[in-house]
Amino acid sequence: MDEFKSLDKLTEMDEKHQLMGIVSGSVPSLEGMHKYLSEEALNDEVPDEIKGQFNVAKNMALYSYYFYALAPEVDLKTYTVIERALRIKTNPKKKMMFKALMNHAVSQRWIKDSWFRHIDNPSPDNEWCKSMVDVMSDLRNSKAHGSSILVGDCLHHISSCADFVNQLFPALPARNKSSKKDALTRASS
Repeated sequence: MDEFKSLDKLTEMDEKHQLMGIVSGSVPSLEGMHKYLSEEALNDEVPDEIKGQFNVAKNMALYSYYFYALAPEVDLKTYTVIERALRIKTNPKKKMMFKALMNHAVSQRWIKDSWFRHIDNPSPDNEWCKSMVDVMSDLRNSKAHGSSILVGDCLHHISSCADFVNQLFPALPARNKSSKKDALTRASS
């Protein structure tokens, strides 16, 4: 059972990282976690609302260094960021549940196996993304409806969330960005 931390222990690494280090072979450093999270970014085209909530998830992940039990909450937060991004992208006329939004994104091929960095051999048939329709929905529901399971790596969820959201709002090619900027400059002159 987690206990309320005393004031003098707030800025110490959570001892559960040491215990997980025995199993995984590595103990994170705050600097290493910050560097990793600093490199996770969303495209300029992603709505600010989503960028802000993604930053909340990254901050939560960073603070899991001090309080390991935040890691499952980070996972849940990434699912809510993805769900909100799907709602904005889809703009459904009627309320769609998370699983239906995921299924729509996969069927429209807005998300593809080949755009997830952790997939070494992406399927041209989008098999991983297709399986995620059920898996992500089930994982999100288990977290949202209460679970005491601790996770080993919430940082991976941050990376996958970035890959997912960036696919929904792809970056414009560099030349299109400058053309758009030039057009705006000409329009305001």
